[in-house]
Amino acid sequence: MYTYSFLLELICVNTCCFISGLYYHEIKAISKTSEDQFHGTKTEHVGNAMWLFGEGGVYVYSPDGRVQKNHIDGSAVCQSKEDFEGPSYMYCRFNDIVSDGKKFVWAALSRGKPTVDVFDIDSGSMVGSFDTCENPSTLEYHPLRDEVWIRCSDVVENGTAQTNLDVISAANPAGDIQTDILLKDRALSEGLSSRGYSVIDNTLGDVGYLTDSELPYLFKMDLSTKNIIKKIDLTPAAHGLYETAYSPINRHIFVRAVMCCTCGFFDADLGDSCGRSDGYDVSPTTGAFA
Repeated sequence: MYTYSFLLELICVNTCCFISGLYYHEIKAISKTSEDQFHGTKTEHVGNAMWLFGEGGVYVYSPDGRVQKNHIDGSAVCQSKEDFEGPSYMYCRFNDIVSDGKKFVWAALSRGKPTVDVFDIDSGSMVGSFDTCENPSTLEYHPLRDEVWIRCSDVVENGTAQTNLDVISAANPAGDIQTDILLKDRALSEGLSSRGYSVIDNTLGDVGYLTDSELPYLFKMDLSTKNIIKKIDLTPAAHGLYETAYSPINRHIFVRAVMCCTCGFFDADLGDSCGRSDGYDVSPTTGAFA
């Protein structure tokens, strides 16, 4: 037995109108739903706000801190403490926060699994968690490319798809953009960490820069090919390079150098330690006692 739906069509010719009937076996319809009206009826707009991230979750306040506009409980953004394996200070640790200024707020987390959490900038609601490289430490937003670049510190020994730098489309956080940037040649076989920072800015064009605290190079990379294209050697001025600051006014990159040093007094190298902790052999290359 068939169920028929009757569709009426009004046809007008000159001043006369006729009704034409057509039979169909099936017909589908849609009515107004909450999904249809989500963007038009969203009333929980937080506007200009101050965001706080921590073990208790995500809090959104008015700029003066007097009015709490939204709160996401820590259980929604953090792994259960009972299930967490690792040092307590790493539980639900927000390493860096960045906003694209128009749609999302991004947070890099260390909570047992490397993820970047994304929040709606208008309501403060959580959009979702997205996998990224191991131990995400800093975030950079590139407004012209509409991308979020993630500097990671660790890799899993003998893992696949390893990288010290990841990138996510700010327009589509769920999209997969593969990168393959390892600053240490032995990282894949030995699981070496790479602690450092990135410099990503729209005034630099299609390139960015990376540092490593144990390598005296400023790494220049192509943002499109996702490859290292140049190593700027700062030897012998530094043991490694770490924190960075970039000025778009004069397009200078300021880098904090990591130095190899002694205890700071004459004949310090003759002793086993400085007296504050266990010592180890060093070969300073700069400074008064080099």
